[in-house]
Amino acid sequence: MAYRSSPKARLEALLVATATGVVTLALLAGMPYVLWHATGVPWPDRVGSWHDLSAWLMQPVTDPLMVDLLAMVGWVCWTAFAWSLLTEAAWYALHLPHLLRDRTAHKAHLETLPVQRALAALCIGTLALAVISLWRPPAANAHQHTPADGGHAHITATAPAHAGSTKDEPHTTRTARSTQARGVEYTVAHGDTLWDIAETHLDDPLKWPRIYALNKTRIQADGQRLTDPDQLTPGWQLTIPTTPSPNPLLPTPHPTPAQPSSPPTPTAPLPADPTPGHRAEHDTASRATRDHTTNHTRPGPAAISVGPASMIGITTAAGLLAALRFFRFYQHRSRRHSLDAQPPPLSPVIEKAVMAAREAALPRSTAADPDRLITRRTPPQPPQPASTVTIGTANASEISLDALAGGCAWTGPGAEAAARALMIGILTAAERLRPRTPRVRGLLTQNLTDRLLPGTPPHFSALASAEDLNEAIRRAEAHLLAHARHHQDTQEAEHGPLPATTDGSGEPSGPGTLVLLSEPNTAQSSYLATLASREPHGALIVLALGDLPGTAAWRIEADGTVNQQTGAGDCASTLQLFHLTPQAGQDVLDMLLTAHDKRPRTPVLPGARAAADPTQHPAEDADHDPEDDPPPAPPEPVKPVKAREANQDKPVRLNVLGPVTLYAHGNPEPVGLGLRGEVREFLALLAAHPTGLITDDIARHLRLSEDPDQSAKELKNLRRAVRRALRSATGHSKAEFIQLHGELHKLHTGLIETDLAAFTEALHHAATAPDGPPRLTALHHAVDLYRGPFAHGGDYPWCDSIRESLASKAADAVAHIAHHAEHAGTRQDADAALALLEKAITLSPTHELLYQHAIRLHQVAGRHDTARNTFTLLERNLKVLGLAPDPATRALLTIRTRTAHLG
Repeated sequence: MAYRSSPKARLEALLVATATGVVTLALLAGMPYVLWHATGVPWPDRVGSWHDLSAWLMQPVTDPLMVDLLAMVGWVCWTAFAWSLLTEAAWYALHLPHLLRDRTAHKAHLETLPVQRALAALCIGTLALAVISLWRPPAANAHQHTPADGGHAHITATAPAHAGSTKDEPHTTRTARSTQARGVEYTVAHGDTLWDIAETHLDDPLKWPRIYALNKTRIQADGQRLTDPDQLTPGWQLTIPTTPSPNPLLPTPHPTPAQPSSPPTPTAPLPADPTPGHRAEHDTASRATRDHTTNHTRPGPAAISVGPASMIGITTAAGLLAALRFFRFYQHRSRRHSLDAQPPPLSPVIEKAVMAAREAALPRSTAADPDRLITRRTPPQPPQPASTVTIGTANASEISLDALAGGCAWTGPGAEAAARALMIGILTAAERLRPRTPRVRGLLTQNLTDRLLPGTPPHFSALASAEDLNEAIRRAEAHLLAHARHHQDTQEAEHGPLPATTDGSGEPSGPGTLVLLSEPNTAQSSYLATLASREPHGALIVLALGDLPGTAAWRIEADGTVNQQTGAGDCASTLQLFHLTPQAGQDVLDMLLTAHDKRPRTPVLPGARAAADPTQHPAEDADHDPEDDPPPAPPEPVKPVKAREANQDKPVRLNVLGPVTLYAHGNPEPVGLGLRGEVREFLALLAAHPTGLITDDIARHLRLSEDPDQSAKELKNLRRAVRRALRSATGHSKAEFIQLHGELHKLHTGLIETDLAAFTEALHHAATAPDGPPRLTALHHAVDLYRGPFAHGGDYPWCDSIRESLASKAADAVAHIAHHAEHAGTRQDADAALALLEKAITLSPTHELLYQHAIRLHQVAGRHDTARNTFTLLERNLKVLGLAPDPATRALLTIRTRTAHLG
């Protein structure tokens, strides 16, 4: 079909082109005209040299001088605007063929521009689109045209004459069969809506999201797309699904000719709402399917922004996630345990990195669900193998360290930031291999280390510092000799009975790769260039911050873009290096140092408390706790949790400690079992933030679309699903279980109670109650409420830190109960404490303080073999991380065994 635009559309395009041209000319020519007539030539007549300029600037500030300065600023701004206009005009001229096919490229281009260029791009882009609309070339369309006055009944369906014939089938027949398998074609008429089209041809207006999902990525003949389900242009071609499959984006295995008079039976339609005021809520379901198909076909981002002027790769983020478990282990070991202690928050850099790494590790769904309530952002790409060190991205994929083979020289304002990110990449790659030997190591001078990552020890993980460049070169030569010796031994072993080419874990054995990062000087430049050119592949990489003749020269801008380079191969025009600011690099280094049980030179994290006295061991501090004084009476019996839940006071109880479960008042069985996963995640998120969350924070945690309007409508759909489920379960037909104050969402505390709130309140009572039965009762209450990890069974990247914090608080409560049983309790108290310790150890298998209490309780009871088995279990769990038990824990067995022998 040849698209024919109406005279009205051409008139609108002419008006837009005229108005845009007038505005652009006014900005381009009007500004210099006003400046010329107001101030004349901006350069003063009496200024003819630099000396005259300095004398002119040193004169007293007067009104004429201020006018001249403002005029010069105006001319500079006009020059920058004129240059932006020329740049954008060139861009739109180069991309004119693409604009003819897809008009949405203009909007996508605007979103990538900074503010100073957005105005020029808006003027040029709007003018270009208006001109294209005035003169639109014929667009080919394989579908038969249906007149606009045909109403709803005009559908064009094509079916092959012989359904079973596939051999030597014409291409047009195969195309028609593919189209028919998905649906039939319909031409939009004046006044059509998706609601009416679905009601006419699918016998159910609530099925309109299926039509939208099938056509949202289709480029129409006028170059536009169906981006808003409420806006249809007459003449557009829409595909109406005719298969009863719940996934309209997948063709059926055996297509049959379409029958418009027999619409498919809905598999999971949205609940009908007879009121016209709720029709807008159906728009949420359509927005939930936007870009769903694209999310599963296009690759996600390979680089993530972790703050202003900082960017790392998803592989580096995976290394930070691997280091986080060691970081938290040493935090638990060194901190003083307290009921009211709050774990120090992670820095924003670490928080964003580990969030992206968890998103990349989530399972990817391959089936599109048209009934989804929300649409997730495209998850990042999976990280590279554990031993890989990446330096940047090119063509939406990470570039490994191999791109620097043969040597490279980095210059420009972003060279140091990129080198800092490379050092962090080497350290995080070693974290992913831990406790195995790193495959890539870094070597640089101490001066360069202090400038890039101050506070790094001389020998730390996979980084080493040399006193000067000469010593660094000697170490590099020694590495090359070791690499050559290993290569020779490997060749000899290949002819022997036991070839040794791997280290037993699938990784190649040997010295690995050494990255020599240096600042070349005149005396050593030629030698470094020789090392770079003659080194064996994979043995040594020479990277210079400065000019190094004979190697590839890369100029790196402040944003990591490599504008001028030689020897970069195919990625010469698209390579962007990862880069980190000094503060971001320091945050990452502090976490890595803590993950190796090293004390950073700077504070570990904002808000962290001062460390305890290093002369005292945490286990010994626990023994000298003021709670050693025996209570005057045994603890009161604790009321069972199930009985409390059966007597809940509010209509709904939400349990998030363990699987997310809902209970209605007076009903012992859980309700809302048919709730979708995104609804349960929404409830868990609100339960974790009882004071409420604003829309932007919810969209960030749930990984919703970045479009505020779309995310707001998807949140409305989530609230609607919660409201319907809870109203049906409780019988409160008018209750609003989620309160909305502007953009603040929170659970209605008068209608919903949570076990998390009860758990937090019990810990608060235990921390403030005096020693004795009141505190132990509150502790038992809190431990009974903690049935498992927060939102157990849900792969929610945002809740990992919450799970860790709640598990730590539950472990502290169990430790206090065990401490009382160990020093002042009865035999029954000790047995009950051991049962709680076994449960807590199952949930926190590397929490060493729990093992210490269990060992002591077993030894007090005379079960020394069980105590040794508990210590063996701790050794086995820590060995997985490449760690060993603390000497104080090992000393417990030695002291008790020696005492037994003496007795």
